[in-house]
Amino acid sequence: MRFRSTILETDGSQSQTVIEADDEQSLHARLHDEGRTLLRVQPVDRVEAEKKGPGDVRMAPRRLLLLTQALYEALDAGVPLLGTFQAVAEQEEDPRIAALLDDLGDRVAAGQPLSEAMAVYPGSFPGIYCALVRAGEQSGSLPEVLQSITGFLEWRLEIAGTVKQAMVYPMVVAAAGYGMVVFMLAFVIPRLGAVLSKMGGDLPAASRMLIGASGFVAANVGYILGGTVLAAIGFKMALRTPAFSGMLLNLLGKLPVVRDLVGTLAVAQFARTFSVLLHAGLTMTSALELGSAAVSLPRVRDRLDGARERILAGARLGEAFKEEEVLPPVALSMVLVGEEAGRLPVTFERLSKLYDREVKAAVKKALGLLEPAVTVLLGIVVGGVAVLVVGTIYSAMKGIGK
Repeated sequence: MRFRSTILETDGSQSQTVIEADDEQSLHARLHDEGRTLLRVQPVDRVEAEKKGPGDVRMAPRRLLLLTQALYEALDAGVPLLGTFQAVAEQEEDPRIAALLDDLGDRVAAGQPLSEAMAVYPGSFPGIYCALVRAGEQSGSLPEVLQSITGFLEWRLEIAGTVKQAMVYPMVVAAAGYGMVVFMLAFVIPRLGAVLSKMGGDLPAASRMLIGASGFVAANVGYILGGTVLAAIGFKMALRTPAFSGMLLNLLGKLPVVRDLVGTLAVAQFARTFSVLLHAGLTMTSALELGSAAVSLPRVRDRLDGARERILAGARLGEAFKEEEVLPPVALSMVLVGEEAGRLPVTFERLSKLYDREVKAAVKKALGLLEPAVTVLLGIVVGGVAVLVVGTIYSAMKGIGK
């Protein structure tokens, strides 16, 4: 049986490790014979109901940021990683994540590198994250790399919040318009149709179609609302799949209102990721491969993959980017100068800051165009239904007059 143990060593220092023993008493006796004192012990048991297999546990981005900050602070202060994992696990409310942290601590205590231990859980630690940690371990600068990862994760959360903020208004207005149309078709127009049927008279074709559609909606309103909820849930789940999200981004990248925002966001994602990877000491081709995977827009990913192939064939980075049209002209000129001066990490760090501002400006511009566009579209839809209703009433009254 394995025990996570805090031990008082003979020189007065404390250490934490995982030790095999038959039970706690035999462990205590063994350490006592060695002149060491067992201060705290905890059985390393895994409750199967609380732990899923590797890759099944998904850690939220904000939770990953907090863990990375804790690891950096611990290493910077000279605290062993095992104690950090144990302390964080004790405060974790989700039993699956607590079990994941316990397992990471056990693997590190058993001598496994931190990057390899994290790679067992790809749902929580992406490939870029593990590659950065591995580079920090190999270069002996893990605390500095963890600090860079912290800044990178904070940037990603900030960008995600900015994009979500841009989508709030259009989604709220679209949902309100959809609800209003369904309400009119399900409850208002059927009552009007009943009155008109008693009055008699011929109605225009558009009015008859409206009343027929309202009758169908009124008879199946429960199914329609349920289907709407299921469709919304399915859409949200589909967004988590790379294929669907990539297809949606390609579509958005062709729309005039959000085209600039999608393209600018893709360049910002690459510049920030590539900067962090180069600062961590990764090779050019490895940084390109991982940086490409971090970009959401498929067409930019394809261009980055093409640039990587050109570099493997002997081309320089600036030349490859120029041939594949990866970056806008201004950014490309900065890369060419930075490559010539041997300062590519600094160049991409500056580019990332530049495109941070560009993304925010693009979001502001897109919001300025989307808000009136969505409002006008909603007015057209709701106004069109209202015009049909008024026209139907007018036609009916005109028939009575005759």
